[in-house]
Amino acid sequence: MDQVTLENEFLRVVIVPKYGAKITEIWDKRANYQWLWTDPSRKLRERKFGDSYESHDISGFDDCFPNIGISRYPLDPSLMLPDHGDLWTQVATWHASQTSCTTIIEGVSFNYFFERTLNLKSNSLEIKYVVKNMDKRDFIGFWSAHPLFKAVDGMQIEMTGNPRMTKEFGFSGRMGRDGSDGYEGHLDAYRWPLTKGAEGSINDISFIDLAKSLTDKVVIASPSDGKIMLKNPKFGCSICFHFDPIKIPYTGICYNLNAWPFAGEPGCWLAIELTQGATDKLDESREVEAFLPFPSESKVEFGFHLEFQVEI
Repeated sequence: MDQVTLENEFLRVVIVPKYGAKITEIWDKRANYQWLWTDPSRKLRERKFGDSYESHDISGFDDCFPNIGISRYPLDPSLMLPDHGDLWTQVATWHASQTSCTTIIEGVSFNYFFERTLNLKSNSLEIKYVVKNMDKRDFIGFWSAHPLFKAVDGMQIEMTGNPRMTKEFGFSGRMGRDGSDGYEGHLDAYRWPLTKGAEGSINDISFIDLAKSLTDKVVIASPSDGKIMLKNPKFGCSICFHFDPIKIPYTGICYNLNAWPFAGEPGCWLAIELTQGATDKLDESREVEAFLPFPSESKVEFGFHLEFQVEI
């Protein structure tokens, strides 16, 4: 399997251009810890546009664009946008040095190029994106980071304040009743990090507790200081996300603690998904004015960086 390895004295990062430029490893060398979850039962294999995401290896760090959930394109209902977007099924071209890698993927749903550049800078991984609309027509969409971090008992998510939060889906009972498809209570409003369960219990979802198998997702309004920290006290390390909350106004937090996929061996991960979309589906996000316009023959840029810390 062709892969690209970036490395400095603090970090080692592995990218597989052939499979949507998936990042398969992020090693914190000081903590001797691999942050990304590895799928034990679904191996990396050939994929094609429109495939079901859950039938493939779902581990590591993908990027979703121009959507996450399967949805109709709001400006042309005859166009269906695929599961987890265009990118993960496509082969990327790339060029790299010891500490930097740029990958480029040609769009399928629209005529665009999606460019991502990773740079190792000391104990930080800087990630920059450029989306180039090559068409004479505008289109709309949104991007979402999709890193699946190994869920460890006692992990904690920290951020400033109590931003607005909505329920995306649930199979946990932590946010009211879920219904058979997980979407009962979809877009119900809360304030981070507290939710009210189906039986009236108050739940603090900033803590990871592996005692119960569950999967659910919330979307928060990104904190005003553009910082979210994932602490891993068991291994004495943490990641801090740094980003511009104007350019990245939402963050999805998806919990999958030994519950999904429902077929095959379930995963055990936590995803912190910086995004411009207020829900997984582009048509729904457009209804609440939460999307990005991509004007004809122009480019749109955004990015963030991850700072890796260890306890001294």
